[in-house]
Amino acid sequence: MSQAEHTEGQLPEKGFGFEPTEDTLGRRIGKYLPYVAGLVFVAGGIAFLIVHFGNTSHVHNPASRPGTPVDASKTPPSVPVPKGARAVAGKYIITAMTRQNLPESWKLTHPSLKAGYTYKQWLTGTIPVQYFPPKDLAGASFKVQWSHPNDVMLNVYVFAKPKSAVNSQSFFIELKPVGTGASKRWLVSYVAPSSGAVMVPNVGAGAG
Repeated sequence: MSQAEHTEGQLPEKGFGFEPTEDTLGRRIGKYLPYVAGLVFVAGGIAFLIVHFGNTSHVHNPASRPGTPVDASKTPPSVPVPKGARAVAGKYIITAMTRQNLPESWKLTHPSLKAGYTYKQWLTGTIPVQYFPPKDLAGASFKVQWSHPNDVMLNVYVFAKPKSAVNSQSFFIELKPVGTGASKRWLVSYVAPSSGAVMVPNVGAGAG
């Protein structure tokens, strides 16, 4: 069964369904790799409005908006990683990251990540997603950075085969949903190296 079939079929309780089977050095290190979030998000802010008239220092406070104030500073509730988000992250590794199925990866990419790219440009393989050679891919697993109802961040460890020309590497993959109800689907909105990632030259759609 191919890696793509694993992600499209029944997913295991954890992982993507194509975890490495070889006892690679990267896999042994990965078991003990401390996953520390590399991004800090600050929510909310403070606005100051000071109005001066002539030489006076009178301050006029704006009137309160009608309705109940919304506190945007609270952290959203944590939830288990949705199966749909996990499946898309797994597919993204073997479609976008390896450049093996760029048309499919376009469908899995959030508008915010492919902003500025046409479909034709995306198919060249020069995309804002780190390249990993498909012939060196042994499998992948992940740790959850956070999982909220409308935002999931995974720290994904991509394992290289033994004696590969590249090392096992780790990446942040963030997913956000689009649509509502039955049409809701998860898309990849952010991909960036986390600890242990090494830049591999991007050779475009013809990567092998």
